[in-house]
Amino acid sequence: MTLIELMVVVAILGILLAVGIPSMRKMTETEAVRGHVNTFFSTLRYARSEAIRNRAQVVICPSNNSESARPSCSDGVTDHWEPGWIIFINRDGDTNYTFDAAKDTLVRVQGPISDSGGIIEVDGGAPNKLVYRSTGILLTGGGSSFSFDAKSRSTAQQKRVCISLQGRARISASLIACT
Repeated sequence: MTLIELMVVVAILGILLAVGIPSMRKMTETEAVRGHVNTFFSTLRYARSEAIRNRAQVVICPSNNSESARPSCSDGVTDHWEPGWIIFINRDGDTNYTFDAAKDTLVRVQGPISDSGGIIEVDGGAPNKLVYRSTGILLTGGGSSFSFDAKSRSTAQQKRVCISLQGRARISASLIACT
């Protein structure tokens, strides 16, 4: 190989990388958002089915320590869903819907959402708790929506999860409203 051939190969490689890296970044962000939306969507479906199966209230709440040995719900004032959330069966029937390890049954935890732009608070913010009745209908949090964003904040990559008053969740094609 001559020096000129080597320079041509390096130049072609540089051009291919300059074109390919932005596309790869966009694809990575899209997949991160899609993964988080699917995780949250499956969390809602799972909590609803657990409420029906156990004939008890099931609560989903954001948690700053979801992966600790003693997880708890966030304080309700500065709660965000990005640090994670917990799902528990409200066995003690308290109306504050706080997790008590001695009385309630923890059924699932979700760790932090860190490789995307997180959950955007829209329409007055995301609710601080979602409570499913034993019938699968939402007691609190119905009619809400959660929008998931990419790190680049590109609106083309945002996705929204809509929750009906009945407790059914769906992924919306529209970011404007859940209709």
